[in-house]
Amino acid sequence: MAHRSERAAGPIRFERIYDASIEDVWALWTTKEGLEEWFAPEGMRVEMTALQLRVGGAFDYVMTAVGAEQVAYLANLDMRQTARVSGRLVEIVRHRRLRIRFDMDFVPGVETYPYDMLVEMSVEAGRVRMVLTADRHPDPEMTSGAILGLTSQLQKFDLAISARATKEQRP
Repeated sequence: MAHRSERAAGPIRFERIYDASIEDVWALWTTKEGLEEWFAPEGMRVEMTALQLRVGGAFDYVMTAVGAEQVAYLANLDMRQTARVSGRLVEIVRHRRLRIRFDMDFVPGVETYPYDMLVEMSVEAGRVRMVLTADRHPDPEMTSGAILGLTSQLQKFDLAISARATKEQRP
């Protein structure tokens, strides 16, 4: 599995190559069970509250800090331990592209703003190439936190996709 992230001035970008099926990669992004397996960074838990796989469909979840370090970090920022995040699917091309637009309305003292995340998938030489691109936040510290969070989430994604591939190889 290859990994790369870029931290230039443009959007946040991560690229992964998986020895997996496109169906498994897609399912981890588009099912309640798949997302709940990996979509929270380490020390956090995610519960999908709405997932409507259609353009304009809801992509809502509750993220809860469960690790001591994460609870302390949020307390230090005067943020709640639990955040409700609302989003909607703005682009869906099965097994190719998924764009989610979140309403960032849970940051104390900050006006609500849109935050886009795009995942692009392709099959190349029997492997799945996945590129995740996410907006930067208006606040550089939030962007740094987003990079750390996405890095952690993608490590969990890597484990989830490996577990699925291992299951499929068993007789």
